[in-house]
Amino acid sequence: MRILGKTPNGEAYRVAVELGQEEVVAHVSDALLSEQYAMSDTVTHEQAYEWIAAQQHDLTDAIIALQKGAKPRPPFHHITLE
Repeated sequence: MRILGKTPNGEAYRVAVELGQEEVVAHVSDALLSEQYAMSDTVTHEQAYEWIAAQQHDLTDAIIALQKGAKPRPPFHHITLE
């Protein structure tokens, strides 16, 4: 999994995973990250990168589910495809 930085509107982090021969990009929202850290403010870049790295397996599963038209399990149901 690669972190591609923030979305243009700054409300999510873009992450990319290789699925077969295709790179799939998804958005991990700041709201989800803040919820996971139990913060009312936006998390820092360092916190976001650490959480994404620690959750990369579950994030990949969520992205695969989204590609198949399924809804990922919470809290990963907030992930969206680009």
